[in-house]
Amino acid sequence: MGDHFDASLPLGEATVQDVQLELIRRSSFNAFNGERVVASLLAHRSLWQAVLMDRLGLPPTVRLPAAGLIKLRDLRHNIWNVDTLYVLTADEPSARELAGICESEDWGGEVWVHTDREDIDSALGIGRTKQVVLTVWWD
Repeated sequence: MGDHFDASLPLGEATVQDVQLELIRRSSFNAFNGERVVASLLAHRSLWQAVLMDRLGLPPTVRLPAAGLIKLRDLRHNIWNVDTLYVLTADEPSARELAGICESEDWGGEVWVHTDREDIDSALGIGRTKQVVLTVWWD
């Protein structure tokens, strides 16, 4: 995805990032307004590298993950039941600037800038990067 997001693109032509943005745009619950969040993300496209929204459960073992299949449960109702926005930024200054935008534009969620290198490297499955993850959680 470049700097342009076109929600009218046929699904077969959309990038994976476009699909993620469309899922976010379509979602709305409590204080979360997907259209507003996507518009803001696109207005500040230079501050992030990738974005997705999800509801992470614990990894499955012999048992299914507790609360990990809420999205599956709600798909038949055309609901993408997620609660946390994950934003990959190039560095901490970009993440902090975007966090300030989240708060000044009142996205309505709880904002965290994750800077612990070990935690980031483990979550992303990489190492030796300056990338930082910003999360926004809605109750």
